Amino acid sequence: MQDAQEKRLDAIDVARALGLMLVYYGHFVEQVMYLENPVAAVHYKWIYSFHMILFFILSGWIKGARPSIPPARTFVRATLAGRIAPYLFFSALTAALSLVISGWFPMLDLATARGYFQAAVATAMGFPLFNIPLWFVACLVSVECLHRVLQGYLDSVPRIVLAALVFYVGGYALNEQYFFFGQNKSFWLLHEVPVVYAFYLVGVLLGRTGLTSRVSAFRAAAIFLISLAAVQFSFDLNQGPFRYLQAVVILLSGHGHFLWFPFTALAGTALVVALGRVLQNVSLLAFFGRNALILLGMNGVFYHFVNAPVAAWSVENLPGDGWSVFAVSALVTVASFALSLPVIHALNSVVPQLVGKPRATGRFFGPLIKD
Repeated sequence: MQDAQEKRLDAIDVARALGLMLVYYGHFVEQVMYLENPVAAVHYKWIYSFHMILFFILSGWIKGARPSIPPARTFVRATLAGRIAPYLFFSALTAALSLVISGWFPMLDLATARGYFQAAVATAMGFPLFNIPLWFVACLVSVECLHRVLQGYLDSVPRIVLAALVFYVGGYALNEQYFFFGQNKSFWLLHEVPVVYAFYLVGVLLGRTGLTSRVSAFRAAAIFLISLAAVQFSFDLNQGPFRYLQAVVILLSGHGHFLWFPFTALAGTALVVALGRVLQNVSLLAFFGRNALILLGMNGVFYHFVNAPVAAWSVENLPGDGWSVFAVSALVTVASFALSLPVIHALNSVVPQLVGKPRATGRFFGPLIKD
């Protein structure tokens, strides 16, 4: 029988899977939005108001549940094997696919070798142009490096709260003053790290509490409904200023309103985590959550090669009202997860070391990390 720690992590795994569904949905509805569907733009803004902040909080939550400070050498080795290796693997996968399949690479000209070289350089600089969804991995690496440096000093709740406030205020002001992304000065998204690190620290605090194991499913359902109402009420109150798109886009450091941005982000996180607690015994969702890095990498395949043509077909052949947009986006999301399932099993069997499980043994070689 699972202990409380494992049950708590099951709820987080399910929350992570639900968050990835929002990522898949958001990246598809983004393509519908680009085809000038105003309903899709509303869906996009709703999801983007919180879905990536959710992942930084969940990452901090796991760290808070396991608060030991690894030796520097162990940390570097784990980062290289557990973060950088999947980042490079899935970038190489989509780059290879682009050689034989025409894809949607909005910032690249892959008709020449120069385009591939530029994308390879950008990927090495922490901006994965071959697989855009992997930007989160690049940013998380920077966040985790910062936390490794500061973790020993953040040994009490007041210090963590103070650090979160300082990093949020400072990071918000910095990115409002300077548009690093637009000036091609983004290196492993370091400029965005202060803002998202504040939310990572929120997760650290939550991870220390064992909250999900102490909240009943009934109370979690109530929290879900309240949080859902809060997101619905607040997401459009954030009117910017944004960058390029009229929505919160963390990759672009487009946060919008100083207060409404964190309010909706935290409400949306509570929404997903509460639903994760309600559904924590759904084993398939927990499985997807445990393989989140593979699903994120696979999302790049759908993002670059599938979503745009399917969205174009749907706009041409289906009604553009809210329910129709929701139905087709949800169907594409579920189908994408279903198609990813055999890929997850195959990668875990053949090269688990390259997709986020560096201590596993694959078909061709042994673990990258031996404890």
